[in-house]
Amino acid sequence: MRKSTGWLIVIVGVLLLIFTLNPTKYFSGIQLGNILNMEEINDEEVFPAEDFQQLQLHTGSTNVNVIQGNSDQIKVSLQGKASTNLAEQIKLKAEPRGDTLVLGVDYPQGINLGVQIRNVEMILEMPEKQWKTAVIESGSGNIDIAQLLGDQIEVKASSGNVRLTHVSGDKLQVYTGSGNMSIEEIRAESIMLKAGSGNIRAEQYTAASLSFQNGSGNVELDSGASELQGKSGSGDILIVTEDLAHNTDIQAGSGKVTIDLVQMPSSLEVDYQGGSGRGSVEWDGFQSEVNDQNGKRLKGMFGAGEALLKVRTGSGNFTLK
Repeated sequence: MRKSTGWLIVIVGVLLLIFTLNPTKYFSGIQLGNILNMEEINDEEVFPAEDFQQLQLHTGSTNVNVIQGNSDQIKVSLQGKASTNLAEQIKLKAEPRGDTLVLGVDYPQGINLGVQIRNVEMILEMPEKQWKTAVIESGSGNIDIAQLLGDQIEVKASSGNVRLTHVSGDKLQVYTGSGNMSIEEIRAESIMLKAGSGNIRAEQYTAASLSFQNGSGNVELDSGASELQGKSGSGDILIVTEDLAHNTDIQAGSGKVTIDLVQMPSSLEVDYQGGSGRGSVEWDGFQSEVNDQNGKRLKGMFGAGEALLKVRTGSGNFTLK
């Protein structure tokens, strides 16, 4: 173990010495000569919006910003900075394929090895338009969508953050890996939110059904109206709403589940079971049917119990207040 550490220190020292003496001589193929000289990138294309029914946008590390434009055309631009010897090689990719507009970014080979690219962003300006399908995907870049309409909308980021506002569609699916997810003022028939280790936040949403799945991040749902079904591994779940008028099915591993209501439920059945976690209902109008002494099993209702709240936790607690 000590020999391996010693060799690693020697190798790192040699590499640092090479870079100090003459990096371009030994690494000329990676184009490090002008790494500190930055040049503006500004590439743009315009298309008639009426020519397309489907949108496909795929980028790697580029940030994506979707906004509503002021014309009946689609304008897509690539803006940012890169080292001088590479700026002209970074190109916006815009390709019409029938009724589908395909967008992306072309990078030169070797760009991941030491070359600095700063704040490269794709900006997509569109009129208010109903897409049949819209797929927007990024690797490590962030995605910010301020307006989008579509029958089917899919947004995906591997390690970048995702933020959606004023999005409407029949089917909305949002995925993140290690990035955070935030959606606000969303209307859809069905909403599906899935995150690996990032947080999920949804606010002012309306849907027939909303489902979520999270690994180790927290989930917060605020001021929404929909049937809910969700699962979290080690993160907490917080639901803040006026009243629970729809069926809600929540599962949490080691995180806690808190449901914070503005008013007492008018007609709600509560069914809670925990592993080592405990459950509690803080409203006086709750009619308890089952409530064991250690709080691991809790069942009862408000009013006629027309909507069902089902909660299962592992080691986390459950609170309805």
